[in-house]
Amino acid sequence: MSLTPKTPIGVLIVDDSPFMRLTLQKILNQDPGIKVMDTARDGREGILKLQALRPQVVTMDVEMPVMNGLQALEEIMRWQPTPVIILSAVTTEGTQATLKALDLGAFDVVAKPSGNPGADLQALSWDLVEKVKAAAGVNTARLGSKGLNSFSSTGKKGLAPKHAVEIVAIGTSTGGPSALQAVLPILPGNFPVPVLVAQHMPPGFTGPLAQRLNGLCRLNVREGIHGEVLKAGTVYVAPAGKQMQAQRKSGQLTLHIGDEAPITTLYHPSVDVMFLSLAKVVGKGTLGVILTGMGSDGTKGMKELKELEGFAIAESEETCVVYGMPRSLVDAGLADRVVPLGEIGRTIVECVMRRG
Repeated sequence: MSLTPKTPIGVLIVDDSPFMRLTLQKILNQDPGIKVMDTARDGREGILKLQALRPQVVTMDVEMPVMNGLQALEEIMRWQPTPVIILSAVTTEGTQATLKALDLGAFDVVAKPSGNPGADLQALSWDLVEKVKAAAGVNTARLGSKGLNSFSSTGKKGLAPKHAVEIVAIGTSTGGPSALQAVLPILPGNFPVPVLVAQHMPPGFTGPLAQRLNGLCRLNVREGIHGEVLKAGTVYVAPAGKQMQAQRKSGQLTLHIGDEAPITTLYHPSVDVMFLSLAKVVGKGTLGVILTGMGSDGTKGMKELKELEGFAIAESEETCVVYGMPRSLVDAGLADRVVPLGEIGRTIVECVMRRG
């Protein structure tokens, strides 16, 4: 049975490069479930065509003449909220602008081709098509950080870990940068355990994300470094393009960052890979958290953690930008607590402070 929708997803491409407009059109129109409605050369033209055509999804370049992507995005979110996928170059300016775009309510980011055009375009094709399809189904009210604290807890309310928490591990994808900004600043400066974060992002974007989070948090937040010893009160963000695993050396928890993974996975970093490593070296002392994101990454690893009596928190549907990863966890019966985003930080603190 075909899952292709009867009416293709209408997409508007906004980019000042004729080459990129043509490339994106070719990529998207190859999928029968997607139809490029039109293209625009700058943000102002993009807004006019958005109002006239009402596409379900917009792809948006950041650097453009007349009106740039950030200015256009701000106008779109104010007057006609629509899922916008940012196409960004992996440069200092590009990554900072992308993080700002995600703050403003952009749905997700895709890296523009830079090094090997053939390989980069293949990765871009898969990534872009998947994200357009996910974006088409999103509730526009959940874009950005609106309404994070307006829901009460649902699910298995009040459950606490049976064992003392030794480490917190957070996995997220689409909507994750904004979600992490709602969760991590809640953790107190005297937080007694380390925190690991696996966020699906293109290579080059997790360093700036960690820097931004560090400026918002009482904890020290940075990209993880291979071989370093994990310390309480520090948040280690997995470098995009690599796998981050925990290991034990001379009784101390350390980070292993590399290309190796115990399972085949599309994601680098993978939440499953991070969780599976914690199942081996921490087990019952792991508190796993799954936030908004596409797909089911994290469920396989959480299953192993739960068999060892680890504890699991999932973000509830009403605050997720994409209810994919948390839904997978809930549907598998693995979530101990199902909590709206605005209460997840407080729930983590509550679980960790009940040590033993």
